[in-house]
Amino acid sequence: MHEYSVMNQLVAALLDELEEERDNIERIKEVKIEVGELTFLGEDQLKFAFETLSKDTILEGADLDVNSIESEVRCENCGYEGEINYSNDPAFHYNVPIISCPECDSKPEIIKGKETKIVGVTAVEKEEEDET
Repeated sequence: MHEYSVMNQLVAALLDELEEERDNIERIKEVKIEVGELTFLGEDQLKFAFETLSKDTILEGADLDVNSIESEVRCENCGYEGEINYSNDPAFHYNVPIISCPECDSKPEIIKGKETKIVGVTAVEKEEEDET
């Protein structure tokens, strides 16, 4: 379950970033992440890992919004840039993508779809107390 280790890194990075603002933030309402389809990370597993790893932190109770990023390739052979052409080897019992250029069938460079990143955080600020 590599979702747990990926989420562990994301939560640690997020907590580090939020440390400076900790005195001004009451809680985190939502965390938005983007996950490339070629990471093969499961959304349910990511949400479970986030829930587990955020316990007893400022992130506890926050919603995790996971958006999928479609893959894109660039072919140096013919210049194609766009969606991936998947083919599946029937020798496998599950889909193992073999990525090829849809124009010339050569092996393209993956330029999008392998990343996982935090793209937004919604925080609830602490209300200032009136000192009169």
